[in-house]
Amino acid sequence: MEKKTVQKTTVLCISIDTTLKTMIADTGNLPNELVEKALELQLEISGPQIWVYDATDGSPATPFELTIALPVNNPKGDPGKFRFAEFPEFNCISEIHNGPWDKLGETYQKLMPSVLQPGQSCRVICREVYHICDFENQENCVTEIQVEVQ
Repeated sequence: MEKKTVQKTTVLCISIDTTLKTMIADTGNLPNELVEKALELQLEISGPQIWVYDATDGSPATPFELTIALPVNNPKGDPGKFRFAEFPEFNCISEIHNGPWDKLGETYQKLMPSVLQPGQSCRVICREVYHICDFENQENCVTEIQVEVQ
């Protein structure tokens, strides 16, 4: 576990309202479409895809905003249904999760006691940075979890 500051980042992104229970169905092909749009616009991709969970509380049925983002340099062109945005500097506790995404919850459980103070709400901003995605063998996946701290 590491406390760090992530520098501001320019991204091509899309935001949707979802729940943890319906997230996979709600996102559909958006992650692939995002990459396709970046390639179509001939953007320089400057980092791995980032998913931002805004105000999720960990409950499967609680609605929250999910932003799927791709860091890019020199945004240009018409992003269509996507948009260009700048993620601000982000102070966080970070942990690398190696392995399948269905086990991400275990890594979140390790992080939360370091983030939450007694009596504090569990609604925070979390980011997942997908450094290595192996859809065939998720044991090879490397995902960085970043949980906002003040």
